[in-house]
Amino acid sequence: MLSYAIRSHRGRIRETNEDSFFIPSQEGPLIFAVADGMGGHAGGEVASSLAVRVLGKRVEEISEDFHQLGQAQAEAFLRTTIQQANTEIVQAQEQQSELKGMGTTLTAAYIRGRDLLVAHVGDSQAHTFRNGRIIQLTEDHSLVMELLKNGEIDAEEVHNHPQRHMITRFLGIADHPVVVDFYTSTIESGDYLLLCTDGLTTMLRPSEIGDVLFEREESDLEIIADALLSQANERGGSDNITFALIHFILE
Repeated sequence: MLSYAIRSHRGRIRETNEDSFFIPSQEGPLIFAVADGMGGHAGGEVASSLAVRVLGKRVEEISEDFHQLGQAQAEAFLRTTIQQANTEIVQAQEQQSELKGMGTTLTAAYIRGRDLLVAHVGDSQAHTFRNGRIIQLTEDHSLVMELLKNGEIDAEEVHNHPQRHMITRFLGIADHPVVVDFYTSTIESGDYLLLCTDGLTTMLRPSEIGDVLFEREESDLEIIADALLSQANERGGSDNITFALIHFILE
């Protein structure tokens, strides 16, 4: 059994919310996703909503058969879906000049029993929180991550670097297919799974998110989600904030 809470807010600085999210239908497979659009004005909102719309349409097409997919088949499905979303975003740019340069991140999680499969493009993130331990499942496709891996900056500088918002991989690129990273994990009872755009993690570090999850006596996910959103906005809310918080209670 799982429960979840969703929040999507424009933050305190941005005039519009360019994030989008996907949640499962009542009868559909357990797929959650967040997307962080870029491109300014309407562009970012269009790109992220297009990505989520393509995902929803593809899931609906095979919803009845989805439970029969093995991990390799589910991975192939998500990869093809993300490529299709990329194609539609590129086509929209070609058809409407005001959308030129738009793009979006996409981080999606498919849950099947105790198995978790995450598909990831960009700098949105997926984390699990387990008994006080925090595991970041995804690796950001960003300039600062490249600098960190090359030893040019340290881990602390990642959070404050002036180019921390520059991403190196996203949906909306015309000249080559999008490379999708996949991550697998096993779910344990009591785990929290967090999918979020960087509007949350820019304001709150994972350890601070963990403090909200682990140190509060409150077990209502809606109240916990409100607390995370409130704290992110109190810290400045410099970007749109979108997240899916999922809690697992397994037999």
